[in-house]
Amino acid sequence: MTELITTPLFNEDGDDSPEMQKLINGCPTGISNLDENAFKWSNGLYRIMTGNFWIPEKVSMADDKVTINELTDDEDEAVRDTLSFLIFLDSYQCNNLPNLHKYITAPNVANLIIIQQYQEVIHSQSYQYMLDALYPMMTRQTIYNKWRTNPALLKRVKYVADIGQAFIDNPSEEEFKKVIAINFMLESIYFYQGFMFFDQLASRNKLIQSDKIIDYIRNDEMTHIGIFVNLINELFTEEDKNGMLRDMMRDACEQEIEWANVVYGNKILGMSEKSSEQYIHYLANDRLSLLSMEPLYPEVINPYAHLEGTKKENFFEVSAVTSYDRSESVKGWDDF
Repeated sequence: MTELITTPLFNEDGDDSPEMQKLINGCPTGISNLDENAFKWSNGLYRIMTGNFWIPEKVSMADDKVTINELTDDEDEAVRDTLSFLIFLDSYQCNNLPNLHKYITAPNVANLIIIQQYQEVIHSQSYQYMLDALYPMMTRQTIYNKWRTNPALLKRVKYVADIGQAFIDNPSEEEFKKVIAINFMLESIYFYQGFMFFDQLASRNKLIQSDKIIDYIRNDEMTHIGIFVNLINELFTEEDKNGMLRDMMRDACEQEIEWANVVYGNKILGMSEKSSEQYIHYLANDRLSLLSMEPLYPEVINPYAHLEGTKKENFFEVSAVTSYDRSESVKGWDDF
């Protein structure tokens, strides 16, 4: 197994010229020389990500404090389960991304990971802001600790965390690829059933402001998908894609379906076990298409297309960031 080399703080024998740059196991000087960049795809992503600045406190939660009381018991329990899982995913990323960053030896790409980590912190802040508005303190703590009492949630948490921990324990190129793959699943599959649940509630005038915050988070996630699509294209062989990556995508879908059946099932208006499965299969096909890979589930349609409107799932489309207050003036999206 090929062991990875961490990026040095300073290397007087390093070479930052584009022809010498590598994503991993390069020989950088340690200087953040952004003028020399072998990975041009990072430029557009950088401009978009730095332009997408927002904080959740700009969204008033006054209406949601009223409509939270209009939820059915099943909807309320699903809100708690959904937020608990989303909180874990962003918490994991806050802890996991620095482990990736220190092995990325191309400074322009490494900077994207730093920006992503910052955005994951804002997402964690956003969930806390939502919880503060919707639930009393004791309930909030119960939601943060749901993994202790919900076996389905604990199973999901451990699966993701174990892959990240395996790389920490054995920082090889093979384990690095697995972490990149699980990040791709996390950013492109795991968040989206929860996001769609909030869309369903908002379509019935419940928790509309929470859904607006979810929109901001979702738009950030589009650029995060972009990071890992490009990392996969740079680092993975066709064998990696059609073997390990495809298998992990299939596992991710099976886990999502199992989770959706537990949390949403046929209990939420507008959602069913059948539509949840269709949506997850649709997402998998869409995400694999970004890597020019064949679909896992042929002839699947998006059962929630009517809810999306301008919320485009394909991050290559300009409209994926138009709902950001500050991103419309940022150049580079078309290039990306």
